[in-house]
Amino acid sequence: MIQIARTTLRSLFITLAAIGSVSLAAPDATACGGGWWPEVQVDHRVEGLAGAEKDLAEGRYHQAAGKIIRMIPHIHAYPSGAKDPIINRSIRVLAVASMRSGGDLSALDTELPDELRAEFAGASPEARKANVEWSVTALSALRKQKKDDATLKSELAEARAQIPELQQKARKTLEILARKDLITSPEAYRALARLRAAAGDEAGHATALERCRNMARDAAICDLGSTPATLAIAGES
Repeated sequence: MIQIARTTLRSLFITLAAIGSVSLAAPDATACGGGWWPEVQVDHRVEGLAGAEKDLAEGRYHQAAGKIIRMIPHIHAYPSGAKDPIINRSIRVLAVASMRSGGDLSALDTELPDELRAEFAGASPEARKANVEWSVTALSALRKQKKDDATLKSELAEARAQIPELQQKARKTLEILARKDLITSPEAYRALARLRAAAGDEAGHATALERCRNMARDAAICDLGSTPATLAIAGES
């Protein structure tokens, strides 16, 4: 009985000591008129970015762009290749969404303020070209940070393929990636198919389209006649 009592008493002392330490560590609940607790900072950009990346992966380019612009409306002011990884990932989403839309983001949701829609929508041929050129600049800066990232290489080449003076460089990159089986998206194979067709390589064009269709969830992605990028390749507005 004595031993049990000592054990119980020892446990009580330990419990009281623990409570005391918590009390010392925690703020006084009566201080400052009712107590103060440190506020936990939650970065809501993480959830928004995850949704935008999901939209991008599933081909909902305008939704992806809209999420990024609502979350970071001043994103054009950031230098590409910023130190904040969330900013870098956001830049990548907007750059890819913009260039895969041929620079045409006019279907951005109406929840955006008019001035933001005007800045990003690409309502004119000049604005669409500017959007694609921004995508090239942004992806190029991001790739410099991750020189061995095959996804960024593919996406940068895909963007360059829409600008006539950069198409030769785009094809060179995509051909190298194709030989190594490192092209990471059906859209990049679609761009390679266009470039090969423009160069008169019909066999290579067919092969790239086949790889595109094998990789795509929806074979319609590989239809060269239904995408805005076709117009940029042809030099049309």
